Amino acid sequence: MVSATQLLASLAFLGVLARSDGLHRRAIELTASKDGVNAAGYYYSLYNDNHAGADYTEYPGNGRFQLKWNVDREYLGGKGYRGGSTRKLTWDGNFKAEGDYTLAAYGCTTDPVTEWYIVEQYGTGTPGNGHILGQVNVDGGVYDVHMLLHRNVPGMYGVTNFNQLWSVRRNHHTAGSVNVTAYFKHWKELGLQPGNPVFQMMTARGVHEHWKSRFPATLRAAHESERSL
Repeated sequence: MVSATQLLASLAFLGVLARSDGLHRRAIELTASKDGVNAAGYYYSLYNDNHAGADYTEYPGNGRFQLKWNVDREYLGGKGYRGGSTRKLTWDGNFKAEGDYTLAAYGCTTDPVTEWYIVEQYGTGTPGNGHILGQVNVDGGVYDVHMLLHRNVPGMYGVTNFNQLWSVRRNHHTAGSVNVTAYFKHWKELGLQPGNPVFQMMTARGVHEHWKSRFPATLRAAHESERSL
């Protein structure tokens, strides 16, 4: 599992390597862990455990990206936005996968440190698998809300405890919108504190099992009215 602090630490380091990517408009093939902000303002990220065999195609001039993999290690890749306020993530694509995977909106926050997933589709695993806090009805679907507490995790903030929040959709969904602002509101109503966004993006992820997938997709920029002020 990629913890919030471990992922944030790796992204902070790798971001230095990615600053010039936005200057190039040709597609970029990534196989090693990397993140950055492209010329169109989209944040992209790839976590590829020990060069596990995943390929991420980044299109620097727009919101397009493509993921292809057939691996037995942990992998997470996607595209979205860095910093700022919560948004509505709207995307379309062709998602096909097998094994232990998730298709989810994903992000981290600070004050407090939190890692969160809004799962639209999943495979053989049981995403969340923590304490069930309730259900919410958002984006035309019912989601079960889970919380996991991680203790004494080393990372860029030192050794810390943090919550991992999961909202898992009951009926699978492969294209449309995820209103992150609405989920933050519902989580707060359940007594949770998701914090201030570091990044938020649409991702595909797999863990500790041979699995394969292909996910060409386009993330469409949110209008100003769709952002939380």
